[in-house]
Amino acid sequence: MGRLLHELRRRNVYRFAAGYLAVAWVTFEVVQGVEGAAGLPSWADSVALILLVAAFPVVLFVAWTFELTPDGIRATRPLNADEADDLPAPRPIDYVLMGGIVLFAGLLAWQPISHTIRTGAPPLARNDSEVNIVTPAEGAAGQANEFVPPEPAELSVAVLPFLPFSDDRNDAYFADGLTEEILNSLATLPDLRVTSRTSAFQFRGRDLPSIPEIAESLGVAHVMEGSVRRSGDDVRITVQLIRAADDTHLWSQTYDRTMEDVFEIQEDIAENVAAVLDVVLSEENRRQMRNSGTRNIDAFIAFQQGQALWNRAHEEDDTNRFLEQADAHFTRATELAPDFSEAYLLQSDWYAHLLSDGTLADDEAAREQARIRQTELLQLAYDTASSDTRRAIASVNDTLFAEDWTFARQSLELAITSDMCAHDNWTQDFAYLYSNLDQRLAYADRLVACDPLNPLTRLYYGNTLLVRGDFNAAREWAEDLRERGMEYEAEVIGFDALLGLGLLDEAEAQLQPHWEWESLRLAARRGGDIAREALTPFLSEDADWFNLILLAWMGDTEAANAVAAEIDARPYGYLDLITAIDSCRCGAPFDRDAVPDFSRRLAQAGFEWPPEGDLGFPRVPFGPVEVIEN
Repeated sequence: MGRLLHELRRRNVYRFAAGYLAVAWVTFEVVQGVEGAAGLPSWADSVALILLVAAFPVVLFVAWTFELTPDGIRATRPLNADEADDLPAPRPIDYVLMGGIVLFAGLLAWQPISHTIRTGAPPLARNDSEVNIVTPAEGAAGQANEFVPPEPAELSVAVLPFLPFSDDRNDAYFADGLTEEILNSLATLPDLRVTSRTSAFQFRGRDLPSIPEIAESLGVAHVMEGSVRRSGDDVRITVQLIRAADDTHLWSQTYDRTMEDVFEIQEDIAENVAAVLDVVLSEENRRQMRNSGTRNIDAFIAFQQGQALWNRAHEEDDTNRFLEQADAHFTRATELAPDFSEAYLLQSDWYAHLLSDGTLADDEAAREQARIRQTELLQLAYDTASSDTRRAIASVNDTLFAEDWTFARQSLELAITSDMCAHDNWTQDFAYLYSNLDQRLAYADRLVACDPLNPLTRLYYGNTLLVRGDFNAAREWAEDLRERGMEYEAEVIGFDALLGLGLLDEAEAQLQPHWEWESLRLAARRGGDIAREALTPFLSEDADWFNLILLAWMGDTEAANAVAAEIDARPYGYLDLITAIDSCRCGAPFDRDAVPDFSRRLAQAGFEWPPEGDLGFPRVPFGPVEVIEN
């Protein structure tokens, strides 16, 4: 060890290493500092860091191998045996220098390093300010406290859609785009909770409830509202921030500018709101605010047009038709703004549906092309994302449709444990396999806090309570849903909570004539002849997730495994198996050995088996039953 330290000093390795690390550190800080102002993509600092770290061993090798002499660069002369024997003992300073270089190199390499989705690996790092894993205060499953609506956080705000003063539809899209850009800028601040678009945009127009009523509905302490008037290249934007508790205007401003100044206005609004609410902004916060959306007006108008169609696709029938129409708008948005991460992510959804719903089941070439296009879009969404959470969501979307699930668990954990308001449908579906129920509940709780009027997030929260076995809390949640007018969601959660508690007579008293699915669930929960008589007429020879669930409830393990195996053999059939697990609420509706492809994925990800969430179905074997041939 002593000889090595002496050689490092003799060959000037200490000097070169220290000098290089100092220059590398300054270079990285400069790239981070000018990234936003120079218009560089958000991943530029990560690429610079990777190059700087990769070059470090090369510098050490050159320093060890060569030396600068009066005659030029020469290979370093090795010591002969006598010189090596006469070497003095290493000095304390040698150990200090070695330790300092190792520590400094470690600090440099520890900086957030972005990777690509193509590796199959999740993001390697995240900002600590984004992560806040919440463990519920409740104890064992089924012992949760009753649901009590929380008091709104003081550092919380809802940005209502700005009102356009014209009937031009493009002006409406422009106003929506400006609103969302401001919302996205504020949402990057780790200390500020900002209501998601889905809930905030329900308060659109002139005839609205009072600000205190809106704030109560959204669970926020502050509300921002504004208006937009465009005339040629001129624009007037009026905005005001209101404290809901006493309906007091904390800040207001009118901007008379040109369209070229819109993005500076957006940044100024976000910074003023942060200042009024005493949210401290670091340079990193400001950088993320600048990189949170797009700086092209036509791009965010196109994005709003695409998102309107995307919303219809998930609210109405004919999903793929609306998503195909949205695809053209998202393409235009990203052509105008190549760093538009959210547009890439939403655009990829069409290809995910084509792969998952069986549309391309008989066309292998079309499936391959759809998967290639989906991967390309998710890669672009990942590369242009403004935060580790957004990158993790893109990674989760890609991994769900990938052959390799090795990093699925890590990607999911990154996606669902952030403090950011990041709602994503495919992430929620994948999370059904995630066994950390405390983190899943914290994730569901955050989704509701961020997007309180979105029925999907409230349904997901209730489903999470059911999976945990917190049936009493689920009943309270169902009452809250009913009070909010979300009748369907209330029926689903409340009915299953009664099944889980074994209150079957009470569940039967709630049955309505159109509740066919609930009637089957109740009969299956009762078991015996009641289950046999109710379920048998619905059995068929179809290998689908519905028939799989019926067979699982009836305890026909052999038949259920046969159906599961047929589903598993199909392209992306494991997605239907995930649906069966969630819809059955009976733990494992099939044996893991029966589904080799799905089982391989579970093993790669380290997902536990069987899944949680059994409502107590007896699943008593009935013996052979006659099925209906279709």
